[in-house]
Amino acid sequence: MVPHRAFEAQGEWWLPGREGRRVAGVLRFDPDSGSELQLIGTFRGMDEEGERTERRGAAVIITYSRDSLENAGTYPRILGRAGGKLYTLEDCIRKSVHISLTGGGGTETVNVNQVYRGANFGDIELPSADSVSVDLRYLTQWIGRPAIKESHAFPSESNPDLKAIDLKAVPLDDQTALLTDGTLRLTHSIRVSGDRITGRSLAQKFYFRIDSTRVTSTQYLLERISDLQDLVSIATGRTAEIDGLRYWNSALANQERDENTHPRPVEFFAKWNNRDTSQTPGFMRLQDIYFTFEQFGGVEGVARWLDQVERYRSALGRVVSSRYAPSMFTSDRLLNCAAALEFLDRVNHANGVFAQRMARCATLAGSPFLALIGGEVQRWIKAVKDHRNEIAHHGGTHVKQSNSAQFFLARSLYWVFVLCILREARAPEAVFQQITKHDAFNGLGPRLRATLPPL
Repeated sequence: MVPHRAFEAQGEWWLPGREGRRVAGVLRFDPDSGSELQLIGTFRGMDEEGERTERRGAAVIITYSRDSLENAGTYPRILGRAGGKLYTLEDCIRKSVHISLTGGGGTETVNVNQVYRGANFGDIELPSADSVSVDLRYLTQWIGRPAIKESHAFPSESNPDLKAIDLKAVPLDDQTALLTDGTLRLTHSIRVSGDRITGRSLAQKFYFRIDSTRVTSTQYLLERISDLQDLVSIATGRTAEIDGLRYWNSALANQERDENTHPRPVEFFAKWNNRDTSQTPGFMRLQDIYFTFEQFGGVEGVARWLDQVERYRSALGRVVSSRYAPSMFTSDRLLNCAAALEFLDRVNHANGVFAQRMARCATLAGSPFLALIGGEVQRWIKAVKDHRNEIAHHGGTHVKQSNSAQFFLARSLYWVFVLCILREARAPEAVFQQITKHDAFNGLGPRLRATLPPL
């Protein structure tokens, strides 16, 4: 079951450096619509909304303009305490405000981009941590290690009254692998639910955790999480949406600690761009997986992926997000994947025109891709180049093929990039063999080859 992380928190909120002006309000978060803070009051008074000009005789003139109002309603950071928890709200912009001219009352609504629950960061303090854990949708299916066992006892002639069903779960040990700047950890948990009267059930979950050797920005750790998300999305053929994210900072001031003095995690909430739009979110058939966790080399293979793909991160995210964005035009998918392949080749080869770069990428992708296009590399490059030029440059090639041809070419570019980056991450050969056995990959071949123009 996919967790729904929506919540609301009623408390007091203030701007950094202005703790004396606390405003009551409610923070609401929903994964679909994002975060919004509704205040009973305002962060600033009417006299703070405009530009102040002092005149002789101690007279002060306040001038209001669109720029002054926008600046007054832009809040890089808001701090708060609600329900006994500390909050830091990042990148906030006023949505609406009602200010009384007499100085009393007023309300304000603020759009919030990011929410940290569990810490108050300072005025100019960069949110930082040395550990991060993530709950990725479909990660448990990709790991594929059942820890829940089920047994049935049925009546027999010798024991006509014997009838029982047993469920048993044993938590699995953590798996770890070294990174160039820390440790990757795969953790496992067992959850029990039900009211013990009408039902009782067991569920298991796997989580990734990255422990860095140094305190670094939460943004950098989030980028490393995105690399994990891209890997699981590629392997499962689904968008591995983030269902939970937590940071730890061992150097953080003792703001919130439990009775054992262990630092509590700082939970992170945001409206993610990469969303799972499948018809059955959270559920998938195991035969839909392109390659398994074990085939990829287990936790050591994932650690190798994290270390190797960092230099391709922007291109990787661009390709994976374009593959699973339901509203993206086919032409944009083709351009995104072609540009990402150019970038990947440029990292390793300074020189080369577009056709040369595509040829090198096709060679790096290897036998799975060559089989997909029937060995017709030059025809494939011509088709990609013609469509790319027509879309990006209106080059006058007048491609007269249907949109379906463009769709299959975009899919082929996606797979060339995936195969190339798996090679760069030194994925085992079993991964490539398994991909070639997948129905969707094999089904693309005949359709793609039918779109390739003659030389």
